[in-house]
Amino acid sequence: MNECPVTADRIPAYVGRILKLLENEGHQAYVAGGAVRDIVLGKTPHDYDVATSAKPEETVAILKKHGIDFFDTGIKHGTVTAITEGGNIEVTTFREDGSYSDLRRPDEVSFKTTIEEDVRRRDFTINAMYMDASGIIHDPEGGETDAAKHIIRTVGDPKERFEEDALRILRGIRFCSRLGFDIEPETLLAMETHCEELKKISGERIATELIGIVTGKYAPKAIRTGWKVLSVIIPEIAVCRGFDQKSTYHDRDVFEHTLDVLSEIPFVEGQGRDPELAMAALFHDLGKPECFTIDEEGIGHMKGHPVVSEQIALRVLTELKYPKQFMSNVCLLVRLHDSYMKPERIRVHKFMCRYPMEILEKLKILQRADILAHSPLGLNRLTRLEELNNISEELKASGAIFDIKDLAIDGKDIIALGVKEGPVVGEILKQVFERYLDERCLNSKDSLINEALKIIPTKSV
Repeated sequence: MNECPVTADRIPAYVGRILKLLENEGHQAYVAGGAVRDIVLGKTPHDYDVATSAKPEETVAILKKHGIDFFDTGIKHGTVTAITEGGNIEVTTFREDGSYSDLRRPDEVSFKTTIEEDVRRRDFTINAMYMDASGIIHDPEGGETDAAKHIIRTVGDPKERFEEDALRILRGIRFCSRLGFDIEPETLLAMETHCEELKKISGERIATELIGIVTGKYAPKAIRTGWKVLSVIIPEIAVCRGFDQKSTYHDRDVFEHTLDVLSEIPFVEGQGRDPELAMAALFHDLGKPECFTIDEEGIGHMKGHPVVSEQIALRVLTELKYPKQFMSNVCLLVRLHDSYMKPERIRVHKFMCRYPMEILEKLKILQRADILAHSPLGLNRLTRLEELNNISEELKASGAIFDIKDLAIDGKDIIALGVKEGPVVGEILKQVFERYLDERCLNSKDSLINEALKIIPTKSV
């Protein structure tokens, strides 16, 4: 077993207290899992898990004895969450999982007496290190070496690990996306061999991993590495890989273009990529092969691909049971990503009135990323995008309004002009708003009232 001396001060006081309370009662206790991995990689952990020889009921008794609140995370599986001033800590009894008949969770859990037995059940070597209260890191599975070499490798036989829990296949790709590590060849082969088992995993669990993959710093590398696996979830990925667009505006196949777009979506340390933008980048062109035609000159065309791509996104996101608002926003971004109107103030103003401002701001980012992933000839669109963005910014700076409810008049003003209450009032306001957008009047009460008076004679009063 390898041991790596760290320093005890790397363990926050609130975590060290839990370790000491368990040890003082005669139990073994260690920081385990992701926190140790982060420390080895020179990063500051965001949360800490503790592995202990104490049975769940013993852990509960110790926490109660010292007035520490807790909740049942999964006592059946050995986990109790301690609520401390520094943050919640999952405390899990050393255990060994039984068979996984559903490829999701162990049919039974047996509690073990040593940490070595416990780590042998973990997924990857970089997650199988543990640290004692003095700051010594123990590494029975070679995780430190793999971390230094930037390698993702399963603990033991990869076939067995993925048969135990098929979701680990996606977790491996997520770690690749987050850390930028290479997946060890035997591990990757086992991922590809067993990836069909992902069809037995619940959509919600897959959805969480997919978000982690597309928002990671190294998402393009991870998707390029794990494309066979991800094609089980999104079959169009395999179709797009190697698909020649036969266009002078594109010098990469649809798959590589997609990854280049994703790489242009801003990544913020500690936050990742915006999930809606990252997902929209993944789906934005997946409909191209279905729409592909070639003209007499041998040039490829993908007319209507945003709508088909949106349909693909809706199908997959629905299957994975993402929240409705998330699905709606991603699909809207996919549908609009190829929208480039003439850079005219009235056109831009009307377009901005049709969609939420948050979506429009994200659309600018997606469109810029899409253009940057084109061939040099395709980069000409940047000028058009800049013109459109300048107009939209000027509209906002000028105090322009984008919703009928922001008019300087309302229904009461229309009624005061003698119009009967009812649908007619709303129709007049709608027409006034349209005339404002056409720059036939200003958004001032006098100007809008004058415009309304031009409409009223044709309406019921």
